[in-house]
Amino acid sequence: MAETHIESILAIDVGAVFTKAILVARIEGAYRFVGHGEAPSTVEPPWQDVIAGVDHALEHLAAVTRRSFLDEHGHLITPERPDGKGVDVCVITASAAGPLKLVLVGLSPDVSVSSLQHAAASTYTQVADILTRRGAGSVDGQPVQRLTEEDRVRRIYRARPDVVCIVGGTDGGAEAPVMELVDSVALAASLLGEEHRPHVLFAGNASLRTQVAQLIGAEAELRVADNVRPNVDVESLGSTQAELEALYLASKAAALPGFNHLRAWTTLPVLPTSRAIAHVVQYFSLEETRTGKLAVDVGGASTTVAAARAGLVQLHVRSDLGTSLSARNVLSLCGLDAITRWLPFETTAGEIEAVVTEKELHPTSVSQESHELLIEQALVREAMRLALASAQSSWPVELSGPYPTLLPYLEPIIGSGSALGRAPRPGQAALMMLDALEPIGVTTLVLDTCGLLPALGACALAQPLSTVQALGAGALVTLGTVVTPVGRARRGETILSLRMKYQNGGDLEVEVDAGSLEVLPLPPGQKATLELKPRRNIDVGSGPGRGGKREVKGGLVGLVIDARGRPLVASLPADAEKRRERVQQWLWDMGA
Repeated sequence: MAETHIESILAIDVGAVFTKAILVARIEGAYRFVGHGEAPSTVEPPWQDVIAGVDHALEHLAAVTRRSFLDEHGHLITPERPDGKGVDVCVITASAAGPLKLVLVGLSPDVSVSSLQHAAASTYTQVADILTRRGAGSVDGQPVQRLTEEDRVRRIYRARPDVVCIVGGTDGGAEAPVMELVDSVALAASLLGEEHRPHVLFAGNASLRTQVAQLIGAEAELRVADNVRPNVDVESLGSTQAELEALYLASKAAALPGFNHLRAWTTLPVLPTSRAIAHVVQYFSLEETRTGKLAVDVGGASTTVAAARAGLVQLHVRSDLGTSLSARNVLSLCGLDAITRWLPFETTAGEIEAVVTEKELHPTSVSQESHELLIEQALVREAMRLALASAQSSWPVELSGPYPTLLPYLEPIIGSGSALGRAPRPGQAALMMLDALEPIGVTTLVLDTCGLLPALGACALAQPLSTVQALGAGALVTLGTVVTPVGRARRGETILSLRMKYQNGGDLEVEVDAGSLEVLPLPPGQKATLELKPRRNIDVGSGPGRGGKREVKGGLVGLVIDARGRPLVASLPADAEKRRERVQQWLWDMGA
């Protein structure tokens, strides 16, 4: 079908907790987000059929848009009929399946295996084991010891992975040590038998591909990707990332009950939800290349961080961090103290445990009690903090900023996921993003209230213009502009003079003190000019002591002046009671 004939696109996202159906259609010559419907996902018993959740989401969407999508047999109506029923194209994204279980095998833990782990983190994976041949080392702080062939075979057999990934040797480099690893993998695969036989992905020395294929033979299905380290100074991950995403869709998503039925609704490739999100962030980075762009999607089972600058996109998925199904992992990894530091009240381990258990048992539930809601939002903060820390560790120099331990300058920052989008007040969503991500300089906080990021990323497969025009028409919601001064100062000391001149008349002048958090009125649809005059050692995005003027737009929250300091947790009082008072004040300041 020619792109010019596409009048309507249905985007379906099958998540671990929610299934969403989103309609993008051409209205008065331009594509617009028309409406969305969502329902609990139906992967688990008693339904065990993704189609049930899709049907419920489409029923919701049909009620909102007054458009029918299915015929009397439950099949998608396509192309769109003259009476307005159906759609021209359907696109599908998925993250409901469990992660791929991987065993990583390579020569050097600090070079090729480290690169392989960066590639594996770009989609829904779980690294079950890391096996190396050359010396001791570490990956992500965990020791990786040299192993014998017997050790390697035994550990692969014990892990029963979905995929064994092999790397090692630059192109034209090491051969015998790499083939020794391949031999271990082939032996382990033969011992596992057909029922548990893994896929093998080789992304090492390209000159060895024929030998690897001969050695693996019929013992496992072999896939080949470009060398993750073609030479010592170059990291090449795209091919390996694509192969792992394809394996996730083929061996995990395709195994979801009813997914093949859904897959028949589209002629376009199904995308992992994380990759679709990355497409949107990449688009933003091509539209304006001076600063980096960031999106963080906090789901029930996983958290995705996508960053890009000038078309270079970095995608990082933590399949073990989520707000409901993986909430216990968040608590385990960050610890009880990390949760309580965001709470304005005294609590117990039992109360936090009760909230985590409730989210595990009822992932679609919405907390009704204020204490439970704030505990849940503390978990959201820590999921984002942990995921961002993992992602930043592998960002290239193009995404680095002036302060090694802080975020680079970013514009905009997009928050997505039900826990953010369903926050009762916009100030709560904004405060969660500020506390977790700690932006610096001047940036815009954007909220994906309807879970549109995956849909818009997938729509680009059918019609790139649909993504561009829907984003331009305000498919995402602006929370507000944030000004964050960075630099050493004593609490209460004046560090910035700010003047805001409203486009429709009037102005406002503010003296900003270190340690303060303040919201100034700047409603949606309004624009203003900011004039910033920082103290000599204070940076507001142009370098220490350098101010200037900047055009800003309003949002649901307004203009936020976040002078609490970076890193933020360092500004929290050590005394528990004073810390709770400080957190409560932040909530009041943000109208949260």
